[in-house]
Amino acid sequence: MPFSFGHPWFLTALASVGIPLYLHLYYRKTPVKRDFPSLRLIRLSNQTLLNRSRLKNLILLMMRIFMILLLTFALARPFLSFGGNLSVGNGAPSAFVIVLDNSMSMGATHHGISLFNAAKARAIEILERMGPNDKASIILLNDPGTVLFPQLTWDKVDLKESIRNAGLTAAGTNLYGAMLPAIKMLMPIRSYKRSVYVISDVTKNSWKPFLDAYDLKRVDSGLDLVLVPVGGETAPPNLAITELSLRTPVVLKGRSVPVQATVVNFGSHLQKTVLSIFIDGDKKLEIPVELQPGEHRRVIASCTFAAEGVSHVRANLPADALVFDDSRHLAVKVLAPQKILILRPPPDEQGRDTPDDLYLRFALNPLNRREQTSFIIERRSPEEAVNVPLTPFTAVLLVNGRRLPPELVKSLGSYVMGGGNLLIIAGSRTDPNWYNTNLIDNMGSGYLLPARIVKRLGNAVSKMTAYQLTDFDVGHPSFRLFTNEENGDPGRAHIFEFFQVEPNPRALVLAKLSHGLPAIVEEPRGQGRVVLITFPLDVSWSDWPLKPTFLPFLHQTLFGLISRGGLPADSYLPGSPISMMLREEGLKKVTLTLPDGHLRDMPIRHEGPGLITVSTTDTDQAGFYQLVCEWSDHIWKQGFAVNPPAEESDMERMPTSEIPRFITLKQRPGIGEKLGEKVTLVREGREVGVPLLWALFILAFSEFLFANRPSSRAVKP
Repeated sequence: MPFSFGHPWFLTALASVGIPLYLHLYYRKTPVKRDFPSLRLIRLSNQTLLNRSRLKNLILLMMRIFMILLLTFALARPFLSFGGNLSVGNGAPSAFVIVLDNSMSMGATHHGISLFNAAKARAIEILERMGPNDKASIILLNDPGTVLFPQLTWDKVDLKESIRNAGLTAAGTNLYGAMLPAIKMLMPIRSYKRSVYVISDVTKNSWKPFLDAYDLKRVDSGLDLVLVPVGGETAPPNLAITELSLRTPVVLKGRSVPVQATVVNFGSHLQKTVLSIFIDGDKKLEIPVELQPGEHRRVIASCTFAAEGVSHVRANLPADALVFDDSRHLAVKVLAPQKILILRPPPDEQGRDTPDDLYLRFALNPLNRREQTSFIIERRSPEEAVNVPLTPFTAVLLVNGRRLPPELVKSLGSYVMGGGNLLIIAGSRTDPNWYNTNLIDNMGSGYLLPARIVKRLGNAVSKMTAYQLTDFDVGHPSFRLFTNEENGDPGRAHIFEFFQVEPNPRALVLAKLSHGLPAIVEEPRGQGRVVLITFPLDVSWSDWPLKPTFLPFLHQTLFGLISRGGLPADSYLPGSPISMMLREEGLKKVTLTLPDGHLRDMPIRHEGPGLITVSTTDTDQAGFYQLVCEWSDHIWKQGFAVNPPAEESDMERMPTSEIPRFITLKQRPGIGEKLGEKVTLVREGREVGVPLLWALFILAFSEFLFANRPSSRAVKP
């Protein structure tokens, strides 16, 4: 706590300290020698009195020096500063930034009072101390951080109004995203007393990563960092739902599917509660749950969805100190058995049907059922498919095709851009020149092929050389299943012949062959996706269809295409941007329904011929959102869920003693100084001139009594 002075020129009077020193040394008495050698008691008495006189004179000297020092410092008006603003004068104006925590954890209550409301009251109390020449800004601490005033302003009324209108969010805490702009805003201002006030509940999950990644000691020492904690030093007991998910990639109508919820007890005592599962607002299940302190419990419930479309699943707990994490949401796309269209290969020279897609049909629907199956298969020749509407089909499989009619190529382009999925399986009839020209070059921005086909490699006749699948993208639905060794290894299959391809810049290589060339390539196109497999899915060029990994690969690939169509079900945090690419032809409008029921028109941006992008950042609310795209011939609905970050539910406090560089202003209701007074102490310091004058008076009186105190001359022999 350094000093500053209101009248520093009075410090020149410190030279007067030499006066008592001079007088003490000049007037000190030299003992007079008395020639009474036989009088031992007289000599002893003189020596004792001399020792006492020396000690008394030394104490008087120190008291008189301290009296001059106290008088000098009192006249210089010293200020005891609690901050680091020593480079500017005591009367300089202030420039400060209030960082107000409005993250989810601030929605908790402490002694029946909302932490966020208490934090806003603290912020207004700080603004009340704002002088006419002071200027300030407000930054909200929710992720990713919101700067309400990009520049410092003198308008106290506007600043207060922004604090009153600030809303609590379901987002996490982003200290770096708030502190960095606050410091940058104040760094160029050198003639002001600069301060950053952070009003927060100081949760460990938000502060510790920030302190580990950012060295606060590098911040300018002339910038005061002030922490105003709210909510007490211990976290309130809290039960939270931290996860809600499905244990299957695709939900079919009428099928029972497991729904998994994770419930956590962040308190220090045993808690009993009831977990409720709602589907589209109707309560389906109630499950009693008992949790030990700190326990994470996974609860699995079986649910059945009776209708197709997008359903809203909500897991709910009874309300407690923090209500935001007592509910969690999930958007579920409920489908009927998926219709798959196979564009069958052309007949052989004798006009007979070729079995190139036999293994595909058997893997997807071995008994060719129409009910109680995941996939319904239809086979058409390319010429027949020209007159077949493609919209009802989840995926179209182009199996070893030679050429396609131009009308079908155009229909496939619109189908994929509108959300359909195309699986291209190369084979002996594949013509690289035709594919590259008609599925890439002639289609412009609406191209279909995810990679240029170069040439055939290998020899499936001699089978002298065999290649294996390697470098799987284990994060992709096609291969995620095989991260568990019990599900087999696709790398054990042998591929004898394949096509060399050059993937497009946006394409993903899902698997390679053992010599490093791509084997399976995927690229998103509009709302849909296209997958290219560089070898046939029969036994002509490989033995993969005979391996046990073939069927799960094919199912997972199609399920992955289905589940990833449109928007992800439960992958958004509050404030995340939502963006989708749509087909422009016939599109009328796109609307978004928020969890509170309000409607928003989605902004539209043109991306190229036939394509548009719709996007929004209006996702601050936690809950279920519904997106409706209206075309002239149909309406397409998509839902998604926004949930708070799970780590915000853990409200364990960070000890303020472990936070460097911050001046902590703690306040207890009805005890000690008010927050505004403490802010003034940090900004201006405390004037200690009057206490110094009182100390001078006490010291002068003590010196008078001590100097005139009669000395005892009695000497013990």
